[in-house]
Amino acid sequence: MQILIDTGATNTFINYKTLQSINQPTNLNKHSSSFVLADGIAPFHVLGVVELEILFSDQITTISAHVAQNLCTDVILGMDYITLYNLKFNIRKQIVSIDLNNRQYQMKNNQNVQTKFIPVTLSDSLYIPRQSNRFAKVSIPISSISSHFIPYYQFSLCNTAFIPHKFLEFRNHFSRVTFSNTSPRPHFVPRGTRIGYLCHYAITQPSTTRFDHCKKSCGVTNELGESPDFHASDNNTCTNNQIQDPLCCATVNQIHPSTERDIHQLISKIHLKQQRDDLLQLLVRFHKIFDTTKHNIANTPIHHIINTIPHSPPACKPYPQPDTVEIMYNMIQEFLKAKLVAESHSPYAAPAFLVKKHDGTHRFVVDYKKLNLITIKDSSPLPNMEDTIQKLGQGYKYFSKLDLKSGFYQIPIREADKEKTAFTTPFGLFQFNVLPMGLKNSPPTFQKVMTNVLTPCRQFALVYLDDIIVFSKTYDDHISHLTQVFIALSNRNFVLNPPKCVLLVPKINYLGHTISDKVVTPMKEKIQAILDIKEPRLLSQANKFLGALSWYRKFLPNFSTIAAPIHAVTNLTKNNRHKFHWRFAQKQAFKQLKEILISTPLFLHFPIADKPLILTTDASGIGIGGVLQQEVDGHLHNLYYHSQVLTPCERKYSTIEKEALAIYKCFVRMRPLLLGRQITIMTDHCPLCHIMTKTINNARVDRISTLIQEYNIDKVVHIHGRQNCLPDYLSRYPREQNDELFDIEYGLDSKTDSAPIISSTNNIVASMILRPRNNRGKCSKSSSYNDDRNIHNNNLPCHSNTPDQLMKTHITSTFSTNNFDITKLKDEQQKDPLIQKYITQVRSNPQNISFKIKNDILYKVIIPFRLSKTKIEVIYLPNSMISSLLHASHNDPMSGGHFSVDRTYSKLRKHYWWPNMKYSIKQYIKSCLLCQQYNIGRQKKPGRLRSISPPEGPFQVIGMDFCGPLKRTPRENRYVLIITDYFTRHVVAIPLPNCSAEKTAEALFNEYFCKFGVPSLIITDQGSHFRNQLLSNMRLLIGYNHIYSTPYHPQTNGIVERFNSTFIPQISKLQDSENNNWDEYLQAVVFAYNSGTHKTTKYSPYELLYGRSPRLPFHPKPFHFSFQQPNDYFEQLKKTLKLYHQATRFNIIQQQARNKVYYDRNRTDPIYNIGDRVLTRVHGIKGKLDPIFSPTPKVIIHTSHPIYIVRDEQKNIESRVHVCDLRHIIVD
Repeated sequence: MQILIDTGATNTFINYKTLQSINQPTNLNKHSSSFVLADGIAPFHVLGVVELEILFSDQITTISAHVAQNLCTDVILGMDYITLYNLKFNIRKQIVSIDLNNRQYQMKNNQNVQTKFIPVTLSDSLYIPRQSNRFAKVSIPISSISSHFIPYYQFSLCNTAFIPHKFLEFRNHFSRVTFSNTSPRPHFVPRGTRIGYLCHYAITQPSTTRFDHCKKSCGVTNELGESPDFHASDNNTCTNNQIQDPLCCATVNQIHPSTERDIHQLISKIHLKQQRDDLLQLLVRFHKIFDTTKHNIANTPIHHIINTIPHSPPACKPYPQPDTVEIMYNMIQEFLKAKLVAESHSPYAAPAFLVKKHDGTHRFVVDYKKLNLITIKDSSPLPNMEDTIQKLGQGYKYFSKLDLKSGFYQIPIREADKEKTAFTTPFGLFQFNVLPMGLKNSPPTFQKVMTNVLTPCRQFALVYLDDIIVFSKTYDDHISHLTQVFIALSNRNFVLNPPKCVLLVPKINYLGHTISDKVVTPMKEKIQAILDIKEPRLLSQANKFLGALSWYRKFLPNFSTIAAPIHAVTNLTKNNRHKFHWRFAQKQAFKQLKEILISTPLFLHFPIADKPLILTTDASGIGIGGVLQQEVDGHLHNLYYHSQVLTPCERKYSTIEKEALAIYKCFVRMRPLLLGRQITIMTDHCPLCHIMTKTINNARVDRISTLIQEYNIDKVVHIHGRQNCLPDYLSRYPREQNDELFDIEYGLDSKTDSAPIISSTNNIVASMILRPRNNRGKCSKSSSYNDDRNIHNNNLPCHSNTPDQLMKTHITSTFSTNNFDITKLKDEQQKDPLIQKYITQVRSNPQNISFKIKNDILYKVIIPFRLSKTKIEVIYLPNSMISSLLHASHNDPMSGGHFSVDRTYSKLRKHYWWPNMKYSIKQYIKSCLLCQQYNIGRQKKPGRLRSISPPEGPFQVIGMDFCGPLKRTPRENRYVLIITDYFTRHVVAIPLPNCSAEKTAEALFNEYFCKFGVPSLIITDQGSHFRNQLLSNMRLLIGYNHIYSTPYHPQTNGIVERFNSTFIPQISKLQDSENNNWDEYLQAVVFAYNSGTHKTTKYSPYELLYGRSPRLPFHPKPFHFSFQQPNDYFEQLKKTLKLYHQATRFNIIQQQARNKVYYDRNRTDPIYNIGDRVLTRVHGIKGKLDPIFSPTPKVIIHTSHPIYIVRDEQKNIESRVHVCDLRHIIVD
């Protein structure tokens, strides 16, 4: 390479061809500019600027050079380089010198001798353990040479791996070099790393002044130089930032040890060495996107925006979590350090709390429910998962799946909206700088960002939220595709999660499916999760099971008929959900569905591009069905199954209309598979054979024929009904069209303890029962029908199980839980020291009247009954067998049945004895969890009466509740808002058309506050009509306190509840025969109540409010009127009301004391501590066989007796419970 030092040039230039020859063309910072040549006239155009590194006497010098075409030499060093390094010429001595780092470096231009520098490259990736030496193979472009080896100075600085200078001899391009790692940690050097050069001296012809080396930097931090004569690239780190490819190469010291481990883990499953090395080089090049040691915020033009409706900012208090305060504090500090959050002064405040994960760590969660209620929804759609899966089925042989590390936390949020994400903690108010989880529009924003980032890669990469999948047909394409995806992610500063990434595999798990080049199957983990679901006992559990299966029903051609019994009891309206039952038919269906998941090959083929498709459809009176197939090498491949129920309107269609509708619905459902492919339609309805060529003279059919014109339909073929078994089957057992779980992925949050799958002596039919229409009512042992063209394979068995046979298979070995083994009695007695002591005493004193020995077994002599005169001998049971006997005598369905202590004791005392026998039985049954859940308490509910202290006067404390819904009146009223004063017992009843928050607030303000004033305290239940943002804002605006009663404890607001039960019967007696004019009598009945004497206060509410008795219609007319002066009446009224109020308060207190004595009689008042495990009472509509208390234990996390806050041990859901609804778990 020739370098010209030109003092007349203002800048440094490099020839474009020379730039290409050093093999780094991508780092050109392109921008056009012009210079003028020495003549001052001719323009000189350059293409851009590039960073050059020039090796001067073993020292690297850098300069920005302009790239030009048709330059007279390779490189021109101008005045910028000369000035920067104080370059000097000694013409007499032919020496050029520069100043660098306060030192002078010289180079002699020898016209006869030229030094050749040959780059030395590492042949294979090298791992060097700490404090050890390793030999490594290195290579050069020349086949054989012996020369002095000099390591790169920068390589020695960047690596603790030391390479000594030595004389190397190369044969066949290769030699060996010693690496010494003296550091306390291991190091890794990737294949292809330039480690140094060979100095070779050769005699040459005189030439112009030139430098020995010139190379172009790749533009990234700390990259080493490239040899001028060879085009191998360097794999060390570089110095400047660049835009397009931000991590060309790196040395191991710039890779964090955890990142290095993650990279090794990613390539550990690649078996081919060449592929492993290529992938390793790629990952090392882009190691920054795998570095999870710090939080990254992406540099993306799309920021998250929170558009809200006009509303006051919602604010909540922090949730109490005393046991996790320190953990939350540490997490907040990490977020602040990573700049994910910042301190805030926002009017918004959402409560933050921690949720414990399965691995014991905690997840930081913010409850944005109130913010989400006022957020305008972003309607940007997520990708259709069905289309995504089908797109991957086009013969791709290489897949890679990339997962973003905390993907939401990498997306920035718009500056103006950051305050809306504010969350409150015990340590203050903070707000997010990045997209938090839990916001309403987080998924659409995240999808838009990732779609934008990967737009250049859309032909070979798909993204669904934080999952990116890269797919290719060849290995070389896949490496290229991965490189482009990594570049796109690097440009936007995204970071991946290495443990969840999978690279270079022939099949991939994606969106709940396992996808390969030919077939798609359900993921084994998802199927296992379904198998682990216990037999449902509640409607929600049954729906969960069906929902999990519905996501994979396209793999199950006979799903509908097997699941029909479960569908029959789950398709219930809201008012009929209490009718759910789980009986024998549902149990059998549940068992068969699990069996079919493990006995049937669950896979569908991907369509082959050059083969036609066969769509076979059929319709019945209740539904339609179809199957898409493809004939390959004489065998039919199933591609998709579809069935659905006809609507009531569609069931009225004629036969030809139903058959045409079946074709249309299948085309709609299978559209991604059918578009652009040749299709043959098969139907058993002959008139439809000409649907694409002639007019059928039926408006609906002709309309359908027009709608399917966009598809490439080759022909419509008629087949006999007996050959159309599968679509006919699907049409007669269709899926429910309103099954909301069909089109969405069903997520299984966690696996529960799996119930054993009951095995049957008869094989469950894993495929459809296929038989001709004229024989559908019969069932033979085996039936088969084969088409002449071998298109349908219908050789499927048909089983018929009688109820007796099914009952036999239903009773299994798990029915009995009796593990008590009497044959071990003698051995266990010999191991029991106390029994051996008694045996020794009996043998030494045979006259012992308390114990006897028979057949080497100790018996206890007891009186079976209190007044019995006879004695019996029973077995002395050793301690080791007591537990199994109690389990058998109490838990076993036949011998125990979970009966009481007395029944169990009376059964056992006739056969066995041990010390403190009855106490042991009592403690065992007390600790039985099932008994605690299901047993009905025969005593009063726990929790003593705690009365609300009477207020000092009227309208200070009021209670409020809704009564309804009642029958709608002509004035559109259905509800009554009841407001009762706790002092005077005065009642206000307001009829309303609904119980919405808006109507409640309006009625409370207009009909009460504006007439009686604002109370100090309002007591209500926790209904949504009372507990909402509107009433909360009104409370803050007007100024009163509002407290809520404990859930399912109406006694808290008992005064209002008592009036509801009083006035309903009264108003019912007055309404008309239509029962819809109750609101006409409402105010009259309320006045009658307010004017009557109250039993507690001994006064009427009217008297306590107005100081006088009301005049009623039946009162006699007065004969004279006496007019007092207003002031005299006022003074008299004050005295009267004062006496009334004093007496009323005394009467209330007295009545409350009497009520408490009566209520507390024979009633317990247990007090629980934090950490106690309890069961909570199950409220709402439940069956007779449902548990009375919660199936899962709960833990007390906060106490304020008699109110406790409990947390579910499985779901981590917190709830507020009164002591009367708690039952302590007794552990034996």
